[in-house]
Amino acid sequence: MLTRLKLDGLRLRIGAIVFLHALLVYLTLALFSGEDLIPTHKVYMLPAPDRVEAIVLAFERARPSNYPDLIRALDDDRQSVRIIEAPARAVMPDTGDGSDLAAARASNPYREALGPRAFWIEANGRDVLSALDQQPIYSATPYRVLVLLANGRAVEIVRYTTAPVARFLSRRQWLNGAILVVDLLIIALLAAQSTVPVARLLRAVRRDDISLLPLRGGAREFRELALAFRAMREGLRRALDERTRIVAAVAHDFRTYLTRLELRTDFIEDARQRTKARLDLDDMRQMMDDVFVFARPDTQDADEMDTLDGIDVAKELAPIVEARKDAGENVSMVARSGSEAGAWAHVSRLAFRRMMANLLDNALRYGQGAVIVSVGLEGDEAFVCVEDDGPGVPEEHLASLTAPFRRLETSRARHTGGVGLGLSIVEALAHRFGGWLELENRRQGGFRACLRLRRALSPTPGPCS
Repeated sequence: MLTRLKLDGLRLRIGAIVFLHALLVYLTLALFSGEDLIPTHKVYMLPAPDRVEAIVLAFERARPSNYPDLIRALDDDRQSVRIIEAPARAVMPDTGDGSDLAAARASNPYREALGPRAFWIEANGRDVLSALDQQPIYSATPYRVLVLLANGRAVEIVRYTTAPVARFLSRRQWLNGAILVVDLLIIALLAAQSTVPVARLLRAVRRDDISLLPLRGGAREFRELALAFRAMREGLRRALDERTRIVAAVAHDFRTYLTRLELRTDFIEDARQRTKARLDLDDMRQMMDDVFVFARPDTQDADEMDTLDGIDVAKELAPIVEARKDAGENVSMVARSGSEAGAWAHVSRLAFRRMMANLLDNALRYGQGAVIVSVGLEGDEAFVCVEDDGPGVPEEHLASLTAPFRRLETSRARHTGGVGLGLSIVEALAHRFGGWLELENRRQGGFRACLRLRRALSPTPGPCS
């Protein structure tokens, strides 16, 4: 029912929540305070003064022989009327000296209606006329109104609670709780309809996945915001694609000129200068390769078609670590959260090697000691973390580390940081295979880069597959 309500705007939804909550709270308080729902008199089921007056006048004008017929006419399942012997007290009961205004206001309607007649209002066998204002709003005990007639007899009028009302009164605490529960359920449902699209939009923005955008349901503002985000993302993607195409074209053209320069180095007669020139050209070629990989992360490698079902991360990483050790670099590998054999991931072999080369180079370049590579599983992800003992990165610069051509070390030399595309390439390749890169400072000091990839099942059954 609530889903059919046209509460399309966020303001309308919040307004409906506040209004329904206020209305239900008001009805609850009004229902169980009774002041507004019982305007005739404060005491529930007490006969009204004019009703008592009419009954008394009917008996006073009737002959005693007609009393039985009159009683049958006035008596029903809600009211009992009897003629009884006059009580021992034959004077009007004392209602106070008038200083208690609340008590006077409660009893005056009966005094005005019954005039000089003596009358009593009893509850639980005692007179409560002088304390009507102190009686409970709801009473399980009937109230008796006794009026002395001129012939010395008395009319007793008793009002009874009907069965549905009695059941209602006996279960009013349960009803109160039910109203509060319904109130909370309505608020929770309307709030969920308003907040769930916000959570979906947040996940879509964080993961950069337009399939998670809340394009249906929820408030209109969130649907429009999702459409605006998709349009902005498509615009940024077009601008980025145009930029990367330009960068890739420039990098490709530079390769031609590098090849020409490499050929011309053979004509340099000075052997020392020829060697230096070739080293500079090698650095330039490596830079162009980095730029090309960053600009075209979606290009297929020759061996990728055979490895898209997944690779054993630990198995692919082991020879990389061994080669680093043979080169005299302090690199070691450990397994976490499962055995090494179970860490299979959806990634190509060549792309994984490129990412690990960049992460290890970055750790060895800026670290001050051993580099530890950990492999493991976490939920539906396979991860590889590279940790170093370096000085870490200022917190304000963490978010910008993967920005293209962004380096904390300002030198442009290859041995001190290159052109600032190492982590950008890793992130671009990770996104290509549905993964991402996490960068953070270690609590005990140093820096940690975690490559998280979608987990793949091992092609051969194993204890961790």
